[in-house]
Amino acid sequence: MGPGRLEPLFNPQSIAVFGASIGSRSVGSLVYANLLGGGFAGRIVPVNPRHADLDGTRCLKHIGELDVPVDLAVIATPARTVEALVADCARAGIHHAIILSAGFGETGAAGRAREARLLQAARRHGVRLVGPNCVGLARPWQKLDATFLRTTAPAGSLAVVSQSGALCAAIADWAEPHHLGLSALVSMGNSADLDFGEVLDFLSTDPRTGAILLYVEGIKQARSFLSALRIAARQKPVVIIKAGRHQQSAQAAHTHTGALIGSDAVFDAAIESVGAVRAHSFGQLFSAAEVLGAGVRVRGSRLAIITNGGGAGVLAADHAADLAIALPSPGARTLASLNEHLPAYWSQRNPVDILGDASAEIYRLAVAACLQDDAFDAVLVMLTPQAITDALDAARAVIAARSAHPGKPVLACWMGETSVTAARTMLSAAGIADFTTPERAVEAFSWLARHERNRQLALETPSTGVDAPVPDLARARELIHRARQQGRQMLSSAECRTLLACFGIPVNPTLAVGSREALVAACERLGWPVAIKIDAEQVTHKTDVGGVRLNVANAEEALGAYDAMLESVARGAPQAPIEGVTVEPMIRDRQCRELALGIARDPVFGATLLFGAGGTMIELLRDTAVALPPLNEVLAERLIRRTRVSTLLDAFRDLLPADRRAVVQVLLRLSDLASELPEVLELDINPLLAGPDGAIVIDARVRITDAPPAGAQHPHLAILPYPRHLESRESLPNGAELLIRPIRAEDAEREQAFVRNLSPQARQSRFMHAMKELTPTMLARFTQIDYSREMALVALTETDGVPTQQAVARYAINPDQTSCEFAIVVSDALQNQGIGRRLMKALIRAARGHGLQTMEGTVLADNRPMLGMIAKLGFTRRLMTDDPSIYQVELQL
Repeated sequence: MGPGRLEPLFNPQSIAVFGASIGSRSVGSLVYANLLGGGFAGRIVPVNPRHADLDGTRCLKHIGELDVPVDLAVIATPARTVEALVADCARAGIHHAIILSAGFGETGAAGRAREARLLQAARRHGVRLVGPNCVGLARPWQKLDATFLRTTAPAGSLAVVSQSGALCAAIADWAEPHHLGLSALVSMGNSADLDFGEVLDFLSTDPRTGAILLYVEGIKQARSFLSALRIAARQKPVVIIKAGRHQQSAQAAHTHTGALIGSDAVFDAAIESVGAVRAHSFGQLFSAAEVLGAGVRVRGSRLAIITNGGGAGVLAADHAADLAIALPSPGARTLASLNEHLPAYWSQRNPVDILGDASAEIYRLAVAACLQDDAFDAVLVMLTPQAITDALDAARAVIAARSAHPGKPVLACWMGETSVTAARTMLSAAGIADFTTPERAVEAFSWLARHERNRQLALETPSTGVDAPVPDLARARELIHRARQQGRQMLSSAECRTLLACFGIPVNPTLAVGSREALVAACERLGWPVAIKIDAEQVTHKTDVGGVRLNVANAEEALGAYDAMLESVARGAPQAPIEGVTVEPMIRDRQCRELALGIARDPVFGATLLFGAGGTMIELLRDTAVALPPLNEVLAERLIRRTRVSTLLDAFRDLLPADRRAVVQVLLRLSDLASELPEVLELDINPLLAGPDGAIVIDARVRITDAPPAGAQHPHLAILPYPRHLESRESLPNGAELLIRPIRAEDAEREQAFVRNLSPQARQSRFMHAMKELTPTMLARFTQIDYSREMALVALTETDGVPTQQAVARYAINPDQTSCEFAIVVSDALQNQGIGRRLMKALIRAARGHGLQTMEGTVLADNRPMLGMIAKLGFTRRLMTDDPSIYQVELQL
């Protein structure tokens, strides 16, 4: 895999500065001075028609005078000139540019039009842009400061990516005195071209970057953002702060679900789905920067707190409880060590209160003891200024203890100001993250703990289970198409139930009735007692207008309810056309819990799923959680557990436990519906009755729109779902049926068993070493794939109804986005059956369908069967110059 497309941007060897000057207060003068003063070792070319030279350096009047192409252009000229300059850059061989100039989309309609023209010109000429309206980019390790900020940060491992130039300025100004080292500082500005996704792709593989901090105001390309964020968060801690937390969609909701899902809840669900962590204030952002910049990592959420002030320890412990940070008791050996060295009246518990007269030596002994205790994942050391304790000596003692017992992070909180400043400086310089308040220190640890928790959650794989029933997509789409042809946005009650049934969601049988004469017959057909509900498309909340009657026991009650209901609805919703009523059996099982499920559409992240407490008080209780489709069993169960009603599904007093698996299955089927039908804008299920014997939909409401244009690949989803269209069935020479399909998270057990049963030779051919077992990280990585950037196809046979994996082939898209690397391995038991050839043909079709141009890979020179097979498929081969035991193979797609 070659260098990424953004290599010339992040690691340029030469830079042209448009608008460069010396001695003025212009942006061009500041950025040119920063590049010169920062010590950048590459070539710096000033471009400005007003100058012939700048302090002895030739200044080009036009980039066309350039004798040798440069990697990067930094443009700091008036907005009206930028479009032409970008075209000039392309002609001069420059294909990456940072646009510092303002006057674009941030200035109104005219600026947005100018920005659109700039983007069109950049794409036409093949130039990638950062900005416009940004403060630039810095790479301290390269001594590259292509910004107009007046302060620089030291080199380190934290990358900061921000849509706010002011935040970049604040971080840069704050970094040096706090010993915060940066691997990159990237100001995104208006993000007209390059968005977070591609920048994250580069930083996730950047060896200088150990953690990433994002400041987000808006996401333009949700799919690439989440896809890149998932990859980055698997490898490095990523903390995000987002502005505008309380903005709500202005569109009036037609269903409960649309009203209950806010944009901020969706953002939380999105970043949680990919393993990132969110901060909510600038204070939290800076504490996250402090701890991430120190490069510390943790293996869990168990914290030891050491303090010389009891009150400070209590404050820290309280905030730890707020953030679900565990404060376990010291182990027996630690207690013995502390009892031996600490005063008799120390706290005997965590927080470890070493009392106000603690000496530096006491600090050293306490920290050393806790660092050696397996009960703790990290140690927070606190100091309150007191006459006997020397802050500087205590800092030296903590540094010494950490040096003697490395492996666990140490955080510090030296409270106060005047007497502890020198000690804080010493701690920071030693790489120990230091904080001014107990709350900020505990909060900082929580970022690390939450990242590790998310990383562990990502390794959780669903059970193999039984393949879900295939939905009747043709019938569902025809139902929606017919309603749209009739000019309707809402489905009728009967249509809603049919739609849900197409996806295997159990529904309560319902009959539509248009007259008094048909009512009694319908009730008797279903059996008394019944529920009667108004059938009116425009009535969202039926109970609010008297449109629901429950426990109707006989014909006389039914007719009376019918008349009263029509009168009440006509009075409460006079503009709503009434089709009649619906009748359904009354379910009176007191063991059932009322739940609500739904689908809504977020303007940024597309389709979203809701789960929570249902019934008539759904808006008042607002006990709901949100997730992005597609779901698997693990994600569905996680969604349920984020609500309070989750506990009510368990046994409670005389209530038997509800069938959670049935609720999970409804969520999975609803996720399929949301994924496969972009025509469904909003959907309510309220209530879903869940009891010991299963779950059933009682009422549903669906709002629809037109289908997207042909060829659009799930435009309503931020995360690509399972690509069902790649499934195929074939017959093997031995008569067995072979199913070829994309891999799923539920295949984890089959994948592990497949690798475990491979011969050493097969494992050597696939992994280039004799791996016997996939690690949990590898297993999750291989089965929970991102279909937008990779593909894995498995070949399955079935014995006595049990599927067995016989082969797997996969490709991963390279950073150039036009080529991919492939790998394939076939089980030893079914060699010479043509499985590898069939699987490779399917993989090649999938790569072509994705629009890729080249497939490449490596094959051991002694793997003659593989070389022969891929040669028949059209691959060319050549021996690698640095390793003649390996062939590089390639196919033009």
